[in-house]
Amino acid sequence: MATAIKVSACDNELYIVASTGAGTSEILHITSGFNDPVSYAVNLNSILPPGKYDLTMVGINWGGPAKFAVTVGTTPFTYNNASASVGAVWNQTVSVTV
Repeated sequence: MATAIKVSACDNELYIVASTGAGTSEILHITSGFNDPVSYAVNLNSILPPGKYDLTMVGINWGGPAKFAVTVGTTPFTYNNASASVGAVWNQTVSVTV
């Protein structure tokens, strides 16, 4: 079964990396703002060899509101702050099997 990642909100910058004891692979880097709609999807099976990974999501805000919405498999992860500080404002790490 494919392990899918879907991004439906990114205000302002989102990195997702997959890590193992051997290193890290960048899965995506998206920049957006002004609450513009975002729609991005990828199946991890198409870009990573089979195995267990820690998937880390990092949301960066450039100023003003920050919003991130990522679904990994069927589990949603969100962050929404109308007055977020500047810099890395959200991070989440989850285990996935590819």
